[in-house]
Amino acid sequence: MGVAETLLHTYDIVQGLGVGWRPPGRLSAAVLTRLFPDAPAGDPTAVLLWSTGRGPLPGRTPVTSWVWHAAVD
Repeated sequence: MGVAETLLHTYDIVQGLGVGWRPPGRLSAAVLTRLFPDAPAGDPTAVLLWSTGRGPLPGRTPVTSWVWHAAVD
């Protein structure tokens, strides 16, 4: 969850500053695998941003509420 928080809140901050930064794909993929196991396939960064209500994903309705799966299997 710490990686997700860092990536997502950094994204929020840079958006407010007008800086063109996106979370790295490799880290986004790791967060999706661990915290969003039901996320759709696609570009990991775009899917992470969509999964947390921060961006569109073609063919999907916008996310307005979300919960990550923190349980350890």
